[in-house]
Amino acid sequence: MTSTALVRAKDTARRPALRRGLAAGIAVVPGTAGDHPAVQFFLSSVFPESSSADFQSQLEDPAYEPCDRLLIKHCQNVVAHLRLTAREMRFGAATLPVSCVTDNATLLEFRGRGYASALLEAAECKMYQDGAILGLLRTAEPGFYQRRGWIVCGRHSYSTVGCHRLLAQLQPQETLLPGMPVAAKPPALHIRYLRRVELAAVIRLHRAHVRQAYGAYVRTDADWRWLLNRRGFDRIYVAIEGSPEIELDGTFSAIVGYAAARNARLVELVSASRRPDTAQQLLARFCSDAVEHDLREVRVDLPPNHPVHAALLASGGSYCSQELDRGQAFMVKVLDPARLVQALHPEFLTRLTADEQFVHRELGIVVGDQQCILEITPRGSRLDAGRVRRTFVRCSGGQLWQMLLGHLDVRQAVENGLMSVSNCLALESACTLMPPLPLWFPPLDDLPAK
Repeated sequence: MTSTALVRAKDTARRPALRRGLAAGIAVVPGTAGDHPAVQFFLSSVFPESSSADFQSQLEDPAYEPCDRLLIKHCQNVVAHLRLTAREMRFGAATLPVSCVTDNATLLEFRGRGYASALLEAAECKMYQDGAILGLLRTAEPGFYQRRGWIVCGRHSYSTVGCHRLLAQLQPQETLLPGMPVAAKPPALHIRYLRRVELAAVIRLHRAHVRQAYGAYVRTDADWRWLLNRRGFDRIYVAIEGSPEIELDGTFSAIVGYAAARNARLVELVSASRRPDTAQQLLARFCSDAVEHDLREVRVDLPPNHPVHAALLASGGSYCSQELDRGQAFMVKVLDPARLVQALHPEFLTRLTADEQFVHRELGIVVGDQQCILEITPRGSRLDAGRVRRTFVRCSGGQLWQMLLGHLDVRQAVENGLMSVSNCLALESACTLMPPLPLWFPPLDDLPAK
């Protein structure tokens, strides 16, 4: 996308949100509480797997408002629907306000009339006005969204492995922490199910985990209570140092890890850095329970850089890290380029901490016949239209956003001829400012209620 196009996209997003207006001649209206019965009937008609429990959990989401649903009606019946969910996403040292697009669907007999496009246009206006920098979605039709300015960003990341082979690989071994005398051993770990009163410990572990995560959502205490009530999982395990009994002081400091499972799938695993053996012991308990339920293979969803993947591969498992998996792709729409670059400033500073002489850094970017400059100073970061100098990269608009969000490996793209740089300094600057990152969206937040 060119710098001129950036301005156009921004101006388009600034148009008033469609309340009872028209998008391409199609009336798109915000939902109300009175629409809920019709919406539930619509969703059950379009998505056979949709359940009343899941719909009720959507209404109980702490951030939910009826107007987050955009509707197209015919004779007072809902014939097309789209839902938005506001969230905050951790991106290393930065936190980005985002909005997730889900349930964009049209009744079969009304397809081909542009309803999905009208809903998406209205959604982009609303997301921008609500303060989101990025729109996020997961779809089986990436081509539809790519034609409307969305880009593929984020990869599926999971391993699959046979239960018995993994259990053989995870036989308990004595673990010594760094710097610990050989005679000293860490306290034994006990694995059991989470008790509700221990939720504070899980919240503490997750908050510590997401501080440097890329793609994980920030969860408030209310979000955690909603997740537990929704029951998108079957069970949550906790790993406890020493005695498995509840601590009377209420701190639950002995809990050093947790894992959430749904059927044969481990959907979230978090452990304290001071106990590197926690993840494997939680995994071993999960596999043991899977065997008890006569399951032969399990799937473990973890970020691309998680060390547990290596243990699963060593057990004869396979690892998936690709943009498209079973027809599904993660996609992003940059709603406000200027605010995105500003919001990424803490992350840019983190990447430049090794440069003791850093006072100013800029990189020219050429997109088509347009030029812009990414400028970073200790006070802020910005992307402005301007004539580039000798140091610049030449790429497409989609590649620019993929670079900024860590999805694109600049060095590999240059080697493959997908983009070009003016000189070696441009390549090194681009690799420093926009390195490939373990961008990954944990599944627990989006699993439907059971």
